[in-house]
Amino acid sequence: MSATEQGTEPVSSSKEASRGGKACAMAHIFGMRWNPSWRKVNVSPLEAGVVLGFSAALVQAYFKVIPPVAYGVCMVCHPRDLVNWLADHLLKIEWDYSLASNAWPLLTVVGVVLGAMVAARQHGESFVRPSRQRWFYFVNGFLMMNFGLILGSCPIRIVLLTAYGDLLGVVGCICIILGVVLGTMSLRWSARRSAARGGTA
Repeated sequence: MSATEQGTEPVSSSKEASRGGKACAMAHIFGMRWNPSWRKVNVSPLEAGVVLGFSAALVQAYFKVIPPVAYGVCMVCHPRDLVNWLADHLLKIEWDYSLASNAWPLLTVVGVVLGAMVAARQHGESFVRPSRQRWFYFVNGFLMMNFGLILGSCPIRIVLLTAYGDLLGVVGCICIILGVVLGTMSLRWSARRSAARGGTA
């Protein structure tokens, strides 16, 4: 006899229902409309690259947004430029920002966040997951942002500076490689530890 015939719903469906309920509650709190049947938009990496490339060229040609040399996509430098631009134009605080923000503010981080939200909603993953180590992630994120601001370069620019033989680029590239290796080892150790706990339970 199936779970439906017994009068109980399957565990997977109950989890999906509770997950959808949490998502609806969070969407209601933030003033968003929750629509689980939202149509999906399939975009290939090639199509996205073509659209972004032409959009960047049009922005530089018609809106005078000219990024400085070796200025890549960075989630540290671009939010800094956005905050400094807003402080300069709204609060009249003379904070420095890159040449790319002379005419318009850099909205890269805003686009990334909105794009992630749209992708999450399309794939049914728009829900909030509680964090077990909130202070750990907060402190590490704080340190990462500050060290990135001290370095003043994104990974793309670091590689370019290393290719030019810049000492700062070489040191930064070595630190990034060490950070990736140590982070990977930490994640693998944590995964093995979780698997061992699950096996002994």
